[in-house]
Amino acid sequence: MRSELNNKDDVSTSNLVEALLFLENRPVNIRYLEKLIGRKKEEIKKSIHELEQKYRQMGSSLCITENDQFDYQLSVRKSLFSLLGKYYDSRQKVRLSNAALETLAIIAYRQPITRSEIEKIRGVQAGHILKFLLEQKLVQFAGKKDAPGKPILYKTTDHFLNYFGLLSLKDLPPISDFEKT
Repeated sequence: MRSELNNKDDVSTSNLVEALLFLENRPVNIRYLEKLIGRKKEEIKKSIHELEQKYRQMGSSLCITENDQFDYQLSVRKSLFSLLGKYYDSRQKVRLSNAALETLAIIAYRQPITRSEIEKIRGVQAGHILKFLLEQKLVQFAGKKDAPGKPILYKTTDHFLNYFGLLSLKDLPPISDFEKT
């Protein structure tokens, strides 16, 4: 398995996992961790378990949470967050509507794509959603299509990849996973 990190062999898996969970500040999928640090899933899970035990033993305010999709996140313990969370939350919370997610999926799978092509697929206008996705830096301009009127092409950004925990567009699930059977 090829790792995106160089010269990481002398760093423990626990240290790599802990640093990545801290830097990401959002849920991170086990497959993403596996690809990024080049270690086996079992080794990563063992390190996560060891980190959680370490935090508990030292009475740390931190913990590692897990969801059903094997996404892990470095978090503040619930008891402390309930006390402090209403006063301090530095994370920028960007909620994507179903329409924004649908538009983003169309762009991700069909890029580069024009606004009119998106609208044809969705059946509704997409101008305001494209503006929002551009503002959030999830999509960007990808030039102009060689067609009458030279319409603008859109594509996803590196921020899109980071937002969804992907290393590349190749990590998107196959479109066949979403097709009706």
